[in-house]
Amino acid sequence: MKKILLADDDKNLNRSVDILLTQDGYQTMSVYNGEEALQKLLQDKFDLLITDLIMPKFDGIELISKLEKMNLDLPILVISGKLNKELVGLLKKRKIKYVLPKPINPTRLRKMVYKVFIHR
Repeated sequence: MKKILLADDDKNLNRSVDILLTQDGYQTMSVYNGEEALQKLLQDKFDLLITDLIMPKFDGIELISKLEKMNLDLPILVISGKLNKELVGLLKKRKIKYVLPKPINPTRLRKMVYKVFIHR
C-alpha cells in the first residue's frame, strides 16, 4: 500500500483528500505545517508528499528546499490557491512535475496521484 503525506494547514482540505485517497487504497497521514511534514518524512518512509505552499512554521517552498538538500527521493505534488506563471516556473526549476490549483478537483487529484505512481 502506497503511503502519502498530506501537508496543508487547511484541516478540512486534508480530511477531504484523506477520504478520497483512502477510498482509492492509499494510506495517508496529515500534518499542518512544513516543520511537521519534515519531521514525519525523517521518521517514516512515504511514497508521495502532497504539500501546500502557504503554511505556518515554514512554507512549502522551504520544505521542498530542505528535502532537496537531503537528496530525498520523493515525488512531490504541490497544491496551492496562489499558483501563477512565475511560481510554476520556480517549481519546475526545482524539478516539481506535479502541480494542482486549489480548489482541488477530486478527479484531477486522483488522476495526478495515479500518474505519479505509474511513472515511478
